[in-house]
Amino acid sequence: MLKSPPPPGVDAAGDETAPAPAEGRIAPDVWGVSITSLFSDWSYEMVLGILPFFLSFTLGASPFFIGIVNGAADFAQSGIQNVAGGAWAAGANRRLHGALGYLTTTLADGLIAVAVVWPQVLVLRVAAWTGRGSRQPVKKAIVANASRRENQGIAFGLEQAMDSVGAVLGTATAVGLVLYGGIREFREDFAISVVPGFVAVACFLLLVKDRNVRKSAAGGGRRWTPWADLPSWFRLFLVSEAVFGLGYFSILLALLRVGLDLLPSAGGSLSEVVVTSLLLYLLYNLIFSGLSYPVGRWADRLPGLGLLALSFVLFAVVDVLLLGYGGLVAGVLAFVVAGVQVAIQGVTESAWIGRRMPAAEVGSAFGWLGTVQGFAVLGGTLLVGALWTYVSAPIAFGVSGILSVAGAALLLPLIYGRSAAPSAPVAQGS
Repeated sequence: MLKSPPPPGVDAAGDETAPAPAEGRIAPDVWGVSITSLFSDWSYEMVLGILPFFLSFTLGASPFFIGIVNGAADFAQSGIQNVAGGAWAAGANRRLHGALGYLTTTLADGLIAVAVVWPQVLVLRVAAWTGRGSRQPVKKAIVANASRRENQGIAFGLEQAMDSVGAVLGTATAVGLVLYGGIREFREDFAISVVPGFVAVACFLLLVKDRNVRKSAAGGGRRWTPWADLPSWFRLFLVSEAVFGLGYFSILLALLRVGLDLLPSAGGSLSEVVVTSLLLYLLYNLIFSGLSYPVGRWADRLPGLGLLALSFVLFAVVDVLLLGYGGLVAGVLAFVVAGVQVAIQGVTESAWIGRRMPAAEVGSAFGWLGTVQGFAVLGGTLLVGALWTYVSAPIAFGVSGILSVAGAALLLPLIYGRSAAPSAPVAQGS
């Protein structure tokens, strides 16, 4: 059961903690995690933006196999989040686990530079996203525990904004390398990505002190909440995330959709196609970056799930724009809407969980969210990739849109009904 709000300076387990920041202030640990996220995203976004073209044109993989690579990576991330959410995000050594996660992602992404067949990329992507899965609940628990209940939106908004600034820098770096060296620079891009990745590891170790970690965590505090013990409102929330996830697909497939259709009009120049697609991806990340912090403020003023339902519907709009693909204008609109969608979803769901789950449960909550999303997105990416490869692209994106709207509909009882969650802060002071 959810606990009553703890008094200032005491966490939900009754342990003394570092003082909570004043209302509207960002805690030092939140800044530390946010700066780390900037450099980490800079690193792996240099890889992600190039990856579908490297797999398709250099290694000869079909959309279905590209879906397998990214779906398996998401699946690995979800599996490790199941463990990390319960054990590491609640433990006293979560700084070390977080740093190891950042290091694993950096090294695995860099090694893609020497891959010669797509199954090698599959193994490395799984390793990279296993590292990402180990750190996600850790960093989110640190941000949530360091922030007051009324500041959850701006705290997660800042972290996501800095994360997406890193994505902008990573994509811009990839564009520059392709323009400078052409297609030959695919492998050099992967190798160079380790530089900001190592900076991220150093930032996490030096800037994040985890001041609000529960002192009793190492002494046998509750580390994982089983499904049966989750509140019914949270289980319904996870079901809606699962249905939406079955319609969700990696942004890399959207990049490939636009790139393949641009190829004939680009006179057969692969460099032009890659650069055009990466510029669309850069636009997506710029919108994502610019909206994340304002969305966090909106999430604090509108603390329910209406914004999350809107984000699910916006993904269906992306599907409609990609359904028949009407050229570059449709591609631009699709990536604009996708940037708005992901900015709203990431901040809103994190702030909603951080605001309602007590400190002892927040690691499990983020672990469950990552687990459900990972399994669902694995199915969704494989579903869209298979329908695209073996049936048609319009059918693939049409099915995705239907599932996105269905996920939004499942949130309606939580928005308007009696299933709405009670408010229970995770922060150490209110």
